[in-house]
Amino acid sequence: MVTNTTEPWALSCGPYSITKDGLNPWFFTAPAVLLSFYCLSFAWSSIFSYNFPVFGVKSLWEPIIVSNLRFFRSAETVLHEGYLACRDGIFQFRRVGTTMLVLPPKYVDDIRRLPNHIASPTVAHVHNLMGSSTNMDIILHNDLHFRTIQRKLTPNLNILIQPMQDELNFVIEHRLTKSEDEWVTIKPYHMVADVVARVSARIFLGKPICRNPEWLEVSTQFTENVFMSLVFLRFFPMWTHGLLNWLMPSSYKGSACLRNAKKLLVPEVIRRREMNTQGINEPGESQPNFLSWMMEIATPQERDPATLAHLEVVMSLASNTSQINSVQVLYDLLAYPEYLEPIRKEIRSVVNEVGPCMSWGKLAFSKLRKLDSFMRESQRFNPPTLLSMHRVFLEETVLPDGMVLPKGAHTAMALSAIQNDPEVTPEPEIFDGLRYYKLRQREGEANLHQFSSTQNRILNFGHGANACPGRFFASLEIKVILVRLLMDYEFKLKYGSERPENLRAHEFIYPNPDAEILMRWRPASERLEI
Repeated sequence: MVTNTTEPWALSCGPYSITKDGLNPWFFTAPAVLLSFYCLSFAWSSIFSYNFPVFGVKSLWEPIIVSNLRFFRSAETVLHEGYLACRDGIFQFRRVGTTMLVLPPKYVDDIRRLPNHIASPTVAHVHNLMGSSTNMDIILHNDLHFRTIQRKLTPNLNILIQPMQDELNFVIEHRLTKSEDEWVTIKPYHMVADVVARVSARIFLGKPICRNPEWLEVSTQFTENVFMSLVFLRFFPMWTHGLLNWLMPSSYKGSACLRNAKKLLVPEVIRRREMNTQGINEPGESQPNFLSWMMEIATPQERDPATLAHLEVVMSLASNTSQINSVQVLYDLLAYPEYLEPIRKEIRSVVNEVGPCMSWGKLAFSKLRKLDSFMRESQRFNPPTLLSMHRVFLEETVLPDGMVLPKGAHTAMALSAIQNDPEVTPEPEIFDGLRYYKLRQREGEANLHQFSSTQNRILNFGHGANACPGRFFASLEIKVILVRLLMDYEFKLKYGSERPENLRAHEFIYPNPDAEILMRWRPASERLEI
């Protein structure tokens, strides 16, 4: 600003003033001090504090900011090199905020058996998501959503199919093209995001609030801002995050989303609670939903409406996996179109056996073994994350073979490197959409090798008691959506284009959100009867 002095040309902004004698010395000193602290924070990090091989570094003296950037850009290479070099041994890589220990698969069973008070997946999850900066730290204090998935959502999947189908009908009727003659350009990432958000909201909230435009915007924007924030914050030491939260648009947008979610859902919780007290059924919604289930099993300490609203937002973040996997399957079907007709034929055979898809139950979807196999192969090639089974050790632990993991260690498994080991997956470089369909033909393996299955070498959803509890719902939701999209619509790549390349940031892999493909409605005779 212009100061009111006898020298009206002088500019002043505290210590950064410009006078006739030149720049105030603080103009250079303050940034230099901040830069020094920034560099020292990296120098004093816990690098090389563990006696394990380090990957992703060029020199022991390389600043952590350099190796951190290398992991951001080439995480798959770093993890693959470490896995190949160490095989049955532990290795580490450097990431701002922690030194990650990557365990070999021989420890999967040992890790999954450790109780959470010794090796915590929740603490690790919150740390990975920068919980204190992204409003995800609520799960450190409240696991109501986790218990609700286990006790209510998963056991009741069969009765959730009809409302999912009903909401999908609504989306197709009001949101998607009806053109049979003209190819329409779409961005699959955004189209599928809208479909998943609406179908998920129907199950998480029920009608009519699931169709509230404000909620749909809040649920999608919150997810986007969480990932934008954590990708950015991983470039900076933990002590700077408090300041950066004030500067990042994604941070205050995420907080704004949470506030708006509470404004929408707190009155809804109060309304439902009053209706339950009076013994009145919810109008227009005969099926239960996740919010009602949480209210039902919540302890007195968990009944706060704002807390329930916050957990609903957390659930909207979890549904992001369904979106990512659905888009990747769609892209892979465009890249390998020879699988599309066998999958459609399988769907038609189930229709002939069971009837219109609106009448399908969980058993009908379980018959789609070729689709399930393609989904799993697509996930093998395009996992949402390269690391799994994260744990933070809350006390020193000695594994059965004598390996000591110190208190505070953050461990994970290199799931992609493990699953693409030729000893685990023969010819891993070949995309075989029916790979797991064929494996299920073997004697005694009909119920193995499913998209939602976990094994000690298949860790997309973790393994053991702490495996992702929502994977069964995610698998079903993806199938419900893909069945309708594949049977009701034609898709093709734009002329001269190839499968859209994935975007990568740290260990995360995303389908390209700006990629465009072509879409049109199939003739009525080829669409599903509903």
